This record gives sequence, C-alpha cells and structure tokens, in this order.
Amino acid sequence: MLSQQKDIKPQTGKTAKNSDDTDFCCSTPVICPVYLEATSFGSTAAGSLNQDRIGQVHSVFTRVVNVLTSGNRLISVVGADVGNGPINIVTNLPRSMSMTSIGIGKNDEVLNVDGSIVLGNNVLIISTKNAKQWKPQRIFQGKLLATKKIRGNLKTMREVTCAYGRFGGLAQLIEYAGEGRLDKLVCQELNPFALRALPHLSMLMKTLKAKDYQGIRRSAQKLVGFGPGLTPSADDVLSGLMASLTLISQNLNICGDMVSEVNKSIISCIQGRTTLISQEFLMHAGAGDANEPILTLIEKILTARPNEVEEATKHVLAIGEASGTDVAFGIFLGSWLLLDEISCAGKHF
Repeated sequence: MLSQQKDIKPQTGKTAKNSDDTDFCCSTPVICPVYLEATSFGSTAAGSLNQDRIGQVHSVFTRVVNVLTSGNRLISVVGADVGNGPINIVTNLPRSMSMTSIGIGKNDEVLNVDGSIVLGNNVLIISTKNAKQWKPQRIFQGKLLATKKIRGNLKTMREVTCAYGRFGGLAQLIEYAGEGRLDKLVCQELNPFALRALPHLSMLMKTLKAKDYQGIRRSAQKLVGFGPGLTPSADDVLSGLMASLTLISQNLNICGDMVSEVNKSIISCIQGRTTLISQEFLMHAGAGDANEPILTLIEKILTARPNEVEEATKHVLAIGEASGTDVAFGIFLGSWLLLDEISCAGKHF
C-alpha cells in the first residue's frame, strides 16, 4: 500500500561500535534498529497507516505492541503467530524474538516515514511495502448445515472447551450453559469470578430471550470490565457473544434487528468501565469483527464437520492466557441463543 525505497529484511538489533577502537572514551555503543516486514493489516489498522504520525506506544508484550493512535483508537503490531485481526498489523517477527527485548518503551512515538512504520527513535522499523489488507469473508462460503447439526457442532465445541480450556474466569460456566442449565446451577465449586458473575450472566441471557434491551444494558453494566485479565474475562465472553450473534444472524438471515439492538445495548455501557484494549475488542465484536481464529470457529460451527469444529476450537482456546476460553464460552452462548430463536419461530435450515 505504501511506498518503500528499498527492501527491508528482518534483522536482530546489534550494537555498532565507533570505528576508532583505540579511544575507549569515544567508543559509544549505538543500538541499531530492528527491521521487519508487515505482511498484512486489518481494516482499522489500515486507517492509521495513511497518517504521518500514527500515534504512540500504549503497551508492549512478548508478541504484541499496542499503539494508541492519534484518533484515540488502538492498533496492534503483532507476530505472525498472533494472526490477522481488524486492529492488527502482522509482521515477520521471528518466533525467537520478543517485542519486549527490542527496546520499545511506553509512550514512544510511532510514525509513518517513507512507507515504513517507525517506533521510538528508530528502534523498530517495519516496511509496509508488500503488506496486504486482510478482508475476512463475513458471509461464509460453505453450505449451511441443518439446525440439528449446528447444535451438534456446538456440543462438540463445548466438549473440547471443557477438555482443553483454562478456567480462571467465567468460562467455567460453559459446562452448564445451554439447555436451560445455567439457571439451575448449584454455585458450589465455582471460582470466585464465575460465582460472582453467575447471577448477572443468567439475567443477561433471560433479558436476551425476552428482547428486553434495557434489561440487557443493566446486566451488561454489571459484567463489562469484570474478571481477571488484560481483557477482563466477562468482556471476552461478551465479545464472543456479540460476534457470534452478528455473524450467525447475517449468514442465516434471521433476527437481524434484534441482534443489532442487543449489540447496541451492550456497547452503550462499555465507555470507562474496562481497559482500552478490551474496549476496542468489544466495539469490533459488536460489528461482527474479530480475530481470524474466532471468525473461523463461527464459520465451522455453521458449515463443517465436528472434527473441523474441534480443530478450530483449539485455535481459539490458544488465544492469550485464558481469553480464548472465555471467548469460546461467549460464542457458545450467542450461537445457542439464536438456535433457540430458530426453534421458537419454527424455522428450519
């Protein structure tokens, strides 16, 4: 998309020495920049790449640098293992290299210079010459399954999540979700977060079924920002819920107005209640946008065999420390809800 004067190959940072090795006092070490190439970027990230000043570093993690843009939105520079997403700029960062070891600091300037993203004082330079915009298919290409098989795929996803998930947050409740079991749950042996969130999550599901949008908003207010994690556990559940509602509604051509109102009700109460990163994910989920593994799982639930659902579920579970497990729980809740709507309306696929 953007021009670049010369090809840039990935290099690790090195220390350059003064050419006069005889004068120790003049041998000032200089840290050479790390050069990477961007391979793809999401729709939100694309909007920031046309500005001279992209923003400043918000936070740095092993495989991710989050950037607060001039428009007060977050975008993320990530390694290929993190994958595509609406806010992601995917790079060829070697698996052996950590973003935290490069020398990038919080509040460092992030600029667009001659077709490259420059972080800090030339600490990291990322060529965007060969990067392509990631454009996910929101309308799935595979043949839609019958309702009974979709429900079977959801049960497969639940079984895989129970077997391989990480349950420090709300996702511990997935074992009891669906088939009206959440309301009947005995609260013993739940972790503190799941225990505290249970009444609010149960109320949220009741208000969703009743299409009580004020009630949905009140329940969401109790959940947004709650739980462990940089993206709090309840937020991850809500993200999975909204993304699945939106994409399943669009692909099955059902409940479009209801889903739109539901997502608006949830999004209306996130401001100031959670982290900036989580807020960004929630806003995208409300529009049916999410990282590639999440979109793939929702597609497989509607179109694929159980073994493909199992594989796609495992990819989602690998997201973050426990975020993927919580997102999977939200996907299950949203999908099951819409299947119940189909059954109540007497529709069949």
